[in-house]
Amino acid sequence: MTSALSLAARLRAVDDDSLAAIIQQRGTPRYGVADFFDLADALLDRESVQRALTVFDRPTLAVLAALTASAPLTPKAVAAALATSGAVPVQSTDAVRGRLDALASALLVYCEGDSFAPYDAVSAQLASWPTIGLPGPTALIQAPPPSALAPVPDTEQRFTDRLSSERAFAAVATVTELIAELTREGARELQKGGLALPATKRISAALAIDVTDVPAVVSVAARAGLIALENTIWLPTDEGAEWQHEPTADRWEALAMAWRDALPADLRGVLAERAHAAWGDNLREFVEWAYPAGGAALQLRVAAYTRDAEWLGITARQIPSTAGTLLLEARPDDAAAAIGSLFPPEVDRVYLQHDLSIVSPGPLAPAIDARLRTIADVESRALASTYRVSAGSLGRAIAAGETADSIRSFLAEISLTGVPQPLDYLITDAAERYGRVRIGDLDAIRGSGGPTGEAEESAHTLIHSEDRELLKTIEIDQALRPIALTRTGATRLVSRFPRDVVFWALSDARYPVAAEEADGTIVGLHRHRVARPTGSEEANPAGALVERLRAAELAEESDTSEQWMARQITSAIRGKATITVSVAMPDGRVVDYVLEPTGIGGGRLRGRDRDADIERTLPLSSIQGLREGP
Repeated sequence: MTSALSLAARLRAVDDDSLAAIIQQRGTPRYGVADFFDLADALLDRESVQRALTVFDRPTLAVLAALTASAPLTPKAVAAALATSGAVPVQSTDAVRGRLDALASALLVYCEGDSFAPYDAVSAQLASWPTIGLPGPTALIQAPPPSALAPVPDTEQRFTDRLSSERAFAAVATVTELIAELTREGARELQKGGLALPATKRISAALAIDVTDVPAVVSVAARAGLIALENTIWLPTDEGAEWQHEPTADRWEALAMAWRDALPADLRGVLAERAHAAWGDNLREFVEWAYPAGGAALQLRVAAYTRDAEWLGITARQIPSTAGTLLLEARPDDAAAAIGSLFPPEVDRVYLQHDLSIVSPGPLAPAIDARLRTIADVESRALASTYRVSAGSLGRAIAAGETADSIRSFLAEISLTGVPQPLDYLITDAAERYGRVRIGDLDAIRGSGGPTGEAEESAHTLIHSEDRELLKTIEIDQALRPIALTRTGATRLVSRFPRDVVFWALSDARYPVAAEEADGTIVGLHRHRVARPTGSEEANPAGALVERLRAAELAEESDTSEQWMARQITSAIRGKATITVSVAMPDGRVVDYVLEPTGIGGGRLRGRDRDADIERTLPLSSIQGLREGP
């Protein structure tokens, strides 16, 4: 028999790193694990065994089924048994050995020499599968897979590639807009998960997509490392900022590779096998056959990943595109080249209009688009996008470090129509108006000994201007109510919010603001805030459990080996296992007794000796060794 007793002994002999890996793979028990016997019991618990079985494919489960029928067996014997039973598919000895090693790593079987055998709890759970609607050992070995899917015809493939390229291009554009919107203002993540509703609605409007599609877009961007959480706020990362300047095909490759790399190994293999055929219902049937214990959870994962594949243009109408096939075959550069060849060509010139609008006759080169967004607001997004220059957008650009000359030079360089006179006048006016309203940090002013009034003691930001009419307009602007402006003088307003918050609130409201230091020096503020996740180490429950187990082991050894022996006997009693006990006799001999232990207490072991058909009571102090089985 192979019970928790033998598993506990094997666990105790494993090194710490391997033990932590085992616990991580099987899942850390939530409670009640004080020593290796508790861990063995937890790993052989019925629910734990079932969870471990769900991740294995049918060929691996067929190997396990063959073992439950006759064990122990060598890999060669298992392969022969499968062949004799009519296994589908046929498995070589090397393939069987690899699958046995995987089962052993998951502590579902054990190896002695070159032979493998399952633990009793694993055999029992597999035998019970028909009672819970899952295939039994015979069906696992013999049931054939669903019929093979027909390859996609060339004519349909061309249509699929065209549709996929359109979706891929739209996906890249949408993620670009998401990063731009999160650069402008982060999005709060709820403690229970998911974006806060106001943030979801704001992003939905900015990206021109349905509210229900926002979580999927955020997921795709986060998976690619383009955005990240910082203190529950979604913000772009440095990688996201760099990604915006890359060619469209390269940006798609980053999103697609993140999708592929995130696929669980089991699902990646299934999709790779179906890289040249339609997915749809046939894929779900194949997944159900290939992973019979996967259940609804696996099907939900398949649905989520196939949904993202459609959105990214990896598939179209559940048919892999040429690029999608290359991606699944681990040829990402070829995939990017294939789909990039179908993208509309990028342009590097625009039309500057007299009405202050800017029209791009095609997809704008990423580097030009990124800089143009700092000078103008995006009005419409399509193959031919439209931007609009305003006093507010120019003010933001100047606040970020642009000058009238640098703006004129850039626009003249990319314009097919020169710089219209109205736009030239607006640039001059914006540069002259910049700084009519100054925003200062009251805390810094106080620290430098600068003048502040009593009414300003609880405030953090000062807004001042010699243009009293403009300051009055700011004071009564309802759009600025959230920053709670309070007048403290004829030319002064204060706010309890930080300087940067107040600055961008006024800038977004298109006032000619400039930030200044405590000495009055104008300083440029950059809105581009990136996620800086905290450097705290992630919790490692598996490692923590290993430390507790080793500490308990040391405590046992410092007391007496009898404590470890007592736990072994208790485990054997609970598992109704037969054990062989080596006892030191008074004359110096060591005698082995095969017992069915029935109790332990008072420093003595009680058990039934079936060979002699008597009840024996043995002092623990005389027991030299103990092992499971006769």
